[in-house]
Amino acid sequence: MITTQTLKNAARAIECDLWTDPSGANYLAKDGAILRRWEPADNDGDALRLAVRLGLSIDLSDPDREEVRILEMNGNHLMQFTDDDPDAAVRHAIVMTAARIGESLKCQS
Repeated sequence: MITTQTLKNAARAIECDLWTDPSGANYLAKDGAILRRWEPADNDGDALRLAVRLGLSIDLSDPDREEVRILEMNGNHLMQFTDDDPDAAVRHAIVMTAARIGESLKCQS
């Protein structure tokens, strides 16, 4: 499940903060400035930019199973995600992987 905390951790992974307005829209922020609206769990472009910034590799070797594996560029397996909607599975796997990376950075601070 993608929560606000998940998105905050994902933003941290790319050295940004998350700001959520009263209507629930999310924005990337850096150094107190809002950069742009950011909805990687629902927006293919935002999810893809997140994957590129983190150097993630997306493996869809068995698309009939709606299973997505996220790999680091060196081939280490980071996350596996399954969803009835294959597009959502890819976005959610990227966001969850980024959140895990961001959480690990928080722990190092």
